Amino acid sequence: MGTDDDTICAISTPPGEGGIGIIRVSGGHALSILKKIFKPKGNKRVFYSHRLYLGYIIDPEKKKTIDEVFAVFMAKPKTYTREDVVEIYSHAGYAVQKGILSCIIKSGARLAEPGEFTRRAFLNGRIDLLQAESVLDIIKSETEEELETAINHLKGGLSHKLNLIKNSIKDVLVEVETQIDFSDEEIFIDQQEILKNLKNIKKEIEAIIDSYYEGRAIKSGFNVLILGRTNVGKSSLLNALLLEERAIVTPIPGTTRDIIEDTIHIKGIKVKLIDTAGIRKPEGLAEDLGIERAKQKVNESDVILWVLDGSMEYKKEDEEVYDIIKNKNVVAVINKIDLPKRMDKEALKHKKINALVEISALKNIGLEELKETIYKTLMGKTKKRPPVLITSLRHRDALIKTKDALEKAMENIANKEPIEFVAFELNDALYHLGLITGETCPEEILNTIFERFCIGK
Repeated sequence: MGTDDDTICAISTPPGEGGIGIIRVSGGHALSILKKIFKPKGNKRVFYSHRLYLGYIIDPEKKKTIDEVFAVFMAKPKTYTREDVVEIYSHAGYAVQKGILSCIIKSGARLAEPGEFTRRAFLNGRIDLLQAESVLDIIKSETEEELETAINHLKGGLSHKLNLIKNSIKDVLVEVETQIDFSDEEIFIDQQEILKNLKNIKKEIEAIIDSYYEGRAIKSGFNVLILGRTNVGKSSLLNALLLEERAIVTPIPGTTRDIIEDTIHIKGIKVKLIDTAGIRKPEGLAEDLGIERAKQKVNESDVILWVLDGSMEYKKEDEEVYDIIKNKNVVAVINKIDLPKRMDKEALKHKKINALVEISALKNIGLEELKETIYKTLMGKTKKRPPVLITSLRHRDALIKTKDALEKAMENIANKEPIEFVAFELNDALYHLGLITGETCPEEILNTIFERFCIGK
């Protein structure tokens, strides 16, 4: 990566043919570069900030017109990066955008690194690190829930909450450091009041940590495992829910020998469906490995769809499956109800299950009820949605370390340890909060975060 003083440029729209392609330039030489390569119609000589101009991009060396474009110059600090920014709106095509980008580079800019525009926005104080990460979350959002959460983070909802917590810790730290600085004088510090304040702060942090389950689910999706003995219609159910032939379906037992995964959206939440090998005594190494993988997936799943064949009596193999999942979040799915019914639901009466749904995967009967049941079962695992929530494991880990530091500070007070120990732990708590918003984030972590961005953002 070059220096932060460089003027950078990149194509900000996806590659390929399209109506409009956008090229972004940021840095101190943005305006001078625009003047070298852009000839506005009407021979205008002054570029007013944040005003769109129609004209031509001219190669400064070949004196050749590349494209008719709109161009805008935006003077700092009211820009995305808080630097001078130029954006050029050209026709989208490989040759056109490559030609314009080449002109910009020849005129004094360099190609931006991944995420460098957003990194500059962070370094120049327009957004904090949490907000910068939310930009990538917005780009990658697949559901309304994901987008809503990412937008809330970008608007500063979570940052504001963390800053309030940070200020509360600083208030306590001021009292503690006052006692350190004036230890020779008789200054009374109400340690019980400090303990009370720290307990309240800890409670707020724990509430945000607890939101990670829902936040992760919104961002990454819930895992819903389809499990059962062979030939109960697991793969048929997967295909029916996906509305496509994703898994091979045959009347031969043991057709599915590996894990098959795909994603659907139910009422705005992302659900990863996982089809597995049928549970039975394996016939061959491949099937044996498939069954073991299926069993491993049980502990990784948020909900298990226990599929049963309604056209057959409850079998010993069904009971063996139940023994694997009986302490999990289970929805019993009686399949093949389009065939003569032989399964007695009384066999499931004393089983520990969340719900029971009867379907026909082949005839698409009961699938909407099943989706509704999946949704309610998943949402039942979460509390009422908190005002702010976290979706990043990095944020969760930092908050856990913040909480741990507060707990140590409280223990030090309770055990009448030297007050300097309390101050150390409170400073450690502030450090870990700063990792989230960026004040104390090391360079290597910043590099890892912004490397995930595309070039041009």
